[in-house]
Amino acid sequence: MAPDPRAIPRRELVTLLAYLDAGSHKAAAHRLGISESTCRQRISQLMRRVGARNAAQAVWRLRQHLEGEGSGAPE
Repeated sequence: MAPDPRAIPRRELVTLLAYLDAGSHKAAAHRLGISESTCRQRISQLMRRVGARNAAQAVWRLRQHLEGEGSGAPE
C-alpha cells in the first residue's frame, strides 16, 4: 500500500499535480518557478516513495490509499 499522502512532502505533491496538468516537466517547472531538473527530481522522489514506475501509477496508488482510508478498509 502507498504511504500516507500526508507523509509525502507537499512540494512533491504540488509538483506532480503541476506535471499532470501541464503535460511536461518543462511546462510544470515553468509554472512552479523551479528548474526542470528539480521538477524531475521531485516527481522521481514521490514515485519512489509510493513504489510507482511512472506518474500515472503514483497518482493511482495515492488515490487507492485515500479511497481505502475513507472506506474503513484495513491496510
